[in-house]
Amino acid sequence: MKTNSKISLKKANFFDIEFLWYLRNQPDVYKYFRENRPVSWEKHIQWILPIMLGVSNKEIFVIQSQKAPIGQIRFDYKDRKEGETSISILKEFQGRGFATKFLSLAIKKQKKVKLLTAEIHKSNLPSLKLFEKLGFKFKTKKGKWLKYILNL
Repeated sequence: MKTNSKISLKKANFFDIEFLWYLRNQPDVYKYFRENRPVSWEKHIQWILPIMLGVSNKEIFVIQSQKAPIGQIRFDYKDRKEGETSISILKEFQGRGFATKFLSLAIKKQKKVKLLTAEIHKSNLPSLKLFEKLGFKFKTKKGKWLKYILNL
């Protein structure tokens, strides 16, 4: 789905696997992950193949700039009512409003759930601001993690 000629959002496919691994292993991206270290290619392939084959409860969208990938938005569906979302963007494309625009668009395109959650590291201020801007409300705190919810 295009939003203009330069920036677009598409459902991830097999051609995106290498980029998604590269993005996942960027230190400024994984520093806010629960598993805050790089993952091997083998571990990535084991994780992503079921998603690409459509046999998992996850859905990934890729944000592209002039058809080059710059980020991803993921949905993990717990059931038909609830899902969790996350977003990662290459450092050089952060702070330009892409996250707000494309997370909002992806939320509209995701499988229909009535409730979305996001678990955000308490030090990840840009993500906290992003999710609050999109209407997510603080729900709970567990250690370093803040849980936000959005009723759709």
